[in-house]
Amino acid sequence: MYVFHIDTSNDIDKIEKMIKQGKHVFILIYMEGCGPCNATRPEWAKIESALKQQYASNDNLAVIDVNKDLIASIKSLGQIDGFPTMKYISQKGRKIENYEDSGVTKKDRSVDSFINWIELNTNSPVNKIKTASVRDVYKRLTKTKTKKHGKKALSKKGGAWSLKYKRSINCKRPRGFSQKQYCKYGRKN
Repeated sequence: MYVFHIDTSNDIDKIEKMIKQGKHVFILIYMEGCGPCNATRPEWAKIESALKQQYASNDNLAVIDVNKDLIASIKSLGQIDGFPTMKYISQKGRKIENYEDSGVTKKDRSVDSFINWIELNTNSPVNKIKTASVRDVYKRLTKTKTKKHGKKALSKKGGAWSLKYKRSINCKRPRGFSQKQYCKYGRKN
């Protein structure tokens, strides 16, 4: 698996070369200062750590993020309607699919939905027993440490938020992407 952050025009040739070789290329095109782009890029960056072991020996998969200012010379991208744009390119540029038009059922721009998108297009599930569910991927990404304490096992999750702040979050009206994700996955109520 190849993971690239393209930040110079010299690196654009790598994308063209991979497309011509017929690799499975997943591209995130972002714009500096764009709010939705800034929310999507950290989730896109988690793909590498989530798929590192499963796709380490797969030379046919490339996950790339590139600034919109550098994409003018890429011929195989097709039309870009807005930012961020996520595209899948394969079959030497003959097949181009937008993330928003894909067969992923839940398109919330999370690492889970990106992994499901990759699995749908490469036909190789992350979990060899069955296709990884959203919960399986989330558990793999969040490192939970358990310590024995008497008869009970305590679970400690690291993080920058204090317990007081976590309790103050209103999950009926979360403010921002982080609080939405916390309400969706982190809260135990």
